Amino acid sequence: MKDIYIGDTGKGTPLVLIHGFLCSSRMWELQINFFKNYFRVITPDLPGFGKSNKAISYNRIESFANLILDCLEEKKIDKFYLLGHSMGGMIVQEMAKISGNKIIKLICYSTGPRGEMPGRFETVDQSREN
Repeated sequence: MKDIYIGDTGKGTPLVLIHGFLCSSRMWELQINFFKNYFRVITPDLPGFGKSNKAISYNRIESFANLILDCLEEKKIDKFYLLGHSMGGMIVQEMAKISGNKIIKLICYSTGPRGEMPGRFETVDQSREN
């Protein structure tokens, strides 16, 4: 499955949980334990993180989104609930842009609309001026 780890537990309509930067699917342990009683919970470790730490990582949100969509297709998952945290939220937004017809509900948790935010951090010289 694309050389990444994907947790898959429970029964019912799939709920896909995408972790944030510097995290892994382990961040969802409490949610998995609750939601597995109501959903089929899918929790990938993105390339470069968690149990996928040896997989080649990506530097574009779109690449992560396409990878997850491909993995879901391999698992024969056509419709699903989708939740992303932080960078995972940016990935799920891109997934919605690419394949919105597959997503039943989209939840973005503690995330922003873009992966790049010009001017987000000021330089040392700008900091001195302020």
